[in-house]
Amino acid sequence: MIHSQLLRWLWFKALLWLYSIAHVGFGQHSVQAQELTSTLLGRGTHWQTPIYIQDSGVDGPTVIVTGGIHGNEPAGSRAAQQIKHWPIRKGKLIVIPKVNVAALAADKRYTPGAEDSLRDLNRNFPFPDIHDSPKGEIATALWNYLLDQDPDWLFDLHEGYHFNISHQPPPGKDKSVGSTIICDRQKQSGVMTERMLASANDLVTRPDRKFLLKERGPKRTTLASAVIHVLGKPAMILETTHQFQRIPVRTAQHRAMMSTALVQIGMLDKDCANVFAPPKSSSRDIIYVALYDDTGASENGVANLTKAFDADAKLEVSHLSSDQIKAENLEQFDVVVFGGGSGSKEAEAIGVEGAEVVRNFVKNGGGYIGVCAGAYLCSAHYTWSLNLVDTHVLTGKRLVEGQGEKSMWYRGKVTKQKMQLTEEGQKVFAGDAAIFDVKYQNGPIVSPRNFPGLKPYTVLSWFRSEKVLYPPQEGTMVNTPAIVMGDYGKGKVISISPHPEATDNYEAMLPSAVKAVSRNPKF
Repeated sequence: MIHSQLLRWLWFKALLWLYSIAHVGFGQHSVQAQELTSTLLGRGTHWQTPIYIQDSGVDGPTVIVTGGIHGNEPAGSRAAQQIKHWPIRKGKLIVIPKVNVAALAADKRYTPGAEDSLRDLNRNFPFPDIHDSPKGEIATALWNYLLDQDPDWLFDLHEGYHFNISHQPPPGKDKSVGSTIICDRQKQSGVMTERMLASANDLVTRPDRKFLLKERGPKRTTLASAVIHVLGKPAMILETTHQFQRIPVRTAQHRAMMSTALVQIGMLDKDCANVFAPPKSSSRDIIYVALYDDTGASENGVANLTKAFDADAKLEVSHLSSDQIKAENLEQFDVVVFGGGSGSKEAEAIGVEGAEVVRNFVKNGGGYIGVCAGAYLCSAHYTWSLNLVDTHVLTGKRLVEGQGEKSMWYRGKVTKQKMQLTEEGQKVFAGDAAIFDVKYQNGPIVSPRNFPGLKPYTVLSWFRSEKVLYPPQEGTMVNTPAIVMGDYGKGKVISISPHPEATDNYEAMLPSAVKAVSRNPKF
């Protein structure tokens, strides 16, 4: 059976030019300078997905990194998206961040619309005495591409739903493989896997969340097992854990393991675990966005912003935790975004040092977008404010008859309010109606602060209605600024009180705002 598979491999290689015309489309176009090129797997199909190739031009290993085979495991996909930018010194690095684009878009493990036998993409690859060939269009296209590239290594990035070390499944259920390195002891270097394990565990403080090695190898008919048992090459599945951990934590763990692996292989000559984007010296056709995703930021808000940014091909978003708000990290990006939640908790999480990093980032030409809580954060009102835009916030407490003292910033649950774009706002948000309903949930009601050193802001939109929970709030919101833009040093700031990213048909306002404050001269 293995002999027949090798013959099939040779047959596939001989006919690959036909396949490339029909499905892959190997004509590559420049993505970044002359180092990073891209093509499409499944060109012209509804599941086509980018392949990124970085060829050093120096003899060395060919390494393939895949992510997003399961659509409810986004951290592997996002880590791969960042890994494609790493500056290799030899060999060829091939990254396919979104293998299963439809499943990722649906946030579902299985391929949408696939028949039952094909729905789990990572059970469709060859294995001796089980599958002689891959099953289904996506697995076949990916497998044939691997056959053509003949990689020396494959790393498949995944996520488990629970920590393997502490998971106690109910009777009859498998134990989750979250936070593990799944490898084959006969095909992998013990030193390398031990160092990968150590690099991941350096980022883990709780003993019950530590990473473990699983050396019995990947499950049969997975992509990694096919590489091991059919191609005879080393492969690993790297699993982080979705439960109780935000995306920045999981992507950092993936990057740590992959950076260690590529250093050990000799492809990298330095640790790249904190490389998110290409160098500023390169020609950048993409705006690189840092999205704050940690304490104080609403998870739903982060999800809505992520979806809005992902929908624009000109933006690439990375999720950053509070401890990743450092100068050497932010300087890789064009724009930083703080979304809804609690502005004071966001400020507390990033701390005084993080606040200064954000201010310097904007002062030196970076862009800042603040939505709701992020708009409170960038104001010039509170002791914890970033003081990036000259906004005073309506706040404080008022005595409400029969109810006691009530906070004036709080106006209750989410509602739809009317918002009207100004002439300047229509230029920024081209194509949007001048007046429309937008979701609002306790965003700041602002006015000029006249803070020393800050220039007056420009109003991009006005509230034309208001949400009133208590009588003293009447008349305090209507006809006040909903969105303002200001300059801070060499950078630009947009403060957005409502939630267009969560409003049907107006999600694209957020990418438009990013482009308006980006320091990338192409936008």
